[in-house]
Amino acid sequence: MNLSLPSAIALITRFGAKEMVDLAVPRTNRPIEGELLEAAAKGDPMDGWDAEDVASAVAALARIADAATRARSEIQFYLRYRQEGQDAPDWVADDLPELTRFHLYGEKANAESAVRLRYRDILKRLESLASEDEKRGAAESGQSGLQISHQPRLFSRNTLRGL
Repeated sequence: MNLSLPSAIALITRFGAKEMVDLAVPRTNRPIEGELLEAAAKGDPMDGWDAEDVASAVAALARIADAATRARSEIQFYLRYRQEGQDAPDWVADDLPELTRFHLYGEKANAESAVRLRYRDILKRLESLASEDEKRGAAESGQSGLQISHQPRLFSRNTLRGL
């Protein structure tokens, strides 16, 4: 199953440039404007921006890509019982940006935050989906994994008779 990663521009569009800047720009860098992050995500020329700010935007894009990769890996863990060629429900692709956002939040997503509650809801749905797939008899990666093999018998009453 091939789940495509959400692009940085899709996350910026969905959650807003300001929130993505707050989450993705490393703490060691100075804050940047949302317009710069959006321009960097679109691939627009950044000649008019300060070089240090451009470096911050590039670092933020790298953090967004890392969080998206972690979110996809998390989803693929729950989809491991899907049979080959069987697509995931549409809501899984819709929830991938939410999981990416959660991974960007990190420790900021405390127990009562809406981001963590949304994350827990998504995990419950993924667990339910995985258990349904498993109950249908699918095994990891759609393979049953059961193989019976043995070596030919070397010793028997007939072969040991002369000893």
